[in-house]
Parts: sequence; structure tokens; C-alpha cells
Amino acid sequence: MNKTLRKLWLGDLGALRAHLKRLDPEARRLRFGGVTTDDFIDAYVDTAFRLDATIFGVFIDGEIRASAELRGIFGGMAPDAEAAFAVEGDWQDQGLGSELMDRILTTAQNRGVTRLHMICLTENARMRHIAGKFGARLSFAQGEVAGEVTPAGPTPMSLLDEFVHDAQGFVTAVFDWRR
Repeated sequence: MNKTLRKLWLGDLGALRAHLKRLDPEARRLRFGGVTTDDFIDAYVDTAFRLDATIFGVFIDGEIRASAELRGIFGGMAPDAEAAFAVEGDWQDQGLGSELMDRILTTAQNRGVTRLHMICLTENARMRHIAGKFGARLSFAQGEVAGEVTPAGPTPMSLLDEFVHDAQGFVTAVFDWRR
């Protein structure tokens, strides 16, 4: 098995679309908070690469099987951002969500995010587990769970970590696109 976690670029739009469409109905409902059609996913992906969004994918044997998105709230990145995750059914419970959360936290840290929000349905035990594992404060209301993490401020090591991962990921992406 060949596994790569990297930032997604515009050339990955089709792979992200295919990944989200492979989510079963329950995974779609948990990711997007309701019933989700293929047309909804098409529209969502068409706007996914806004300037204030950073998206990561876990590629397994060339296909995205898990993804995470960091998107600014209120039209900008700092100080508030939201994280959202999707992992295809056959790839759940293998630590992919935690790997993505770690990368999301570093990215949020380097962008000066002081409040990282994660909102999920109360029955989304996997998302609640990941949020708790990373120290999120959880609050429950009206069928939803809101988690909030306070990332540390940027450091030379966190900036270097992101730079190295981005450089490696971009080179990998170029090779993937050429196939």
C-alpha cells in the first residue's frame, strides 16, 4: 500500500470530487450535516479552493481516501477557522483522521488561528474522538457537538514543518498529475 498525505492543489479537483462522491450516504450525512446529492458535491468542490481554504488529502494507491479542510470563518482565516473531515468507509479506524487533524492544526497554527472549530452531529463518535484526542473543548446542543481547539502560535519549527510537507507534497502532486 502506497500512502501519501499532502495538501491538495487545483490539479486535484477531480480526485477530491471522486473521493467525496465515494462516501456512502451515512458518511456524507455526517460530513455535511444532512442528505447530500452528487450535484451538491459538484457545487461544493467547485468552490472548495477559495483563497481562505486549505485542503489535505490522504492518497492511498493514487486515490484520495480521506480529506480534511481548514476554512476561515467570517471571510478570513484568523482568528477563527473551521475544520471538516471525510474518511471513506473502508479506510475508517486506521488513524487517517488523526493524521489529517495533526496537519490541520499545524496549518492553523501557522496562519494565526486562535480558535479552531469542529462541528459535527452528536452521533459522529469518530469526529468527537478525534476532537477529544487533540484537546478540544466539546459542547453539546440541539443534535450537534461543537469542538474548539486553541492552536499554539507559529514557531520556526511549525513553519519549517509546513514548508517541507508542502514542498514534498507539491513534487508528489506533479508526478501524480503526469500519470
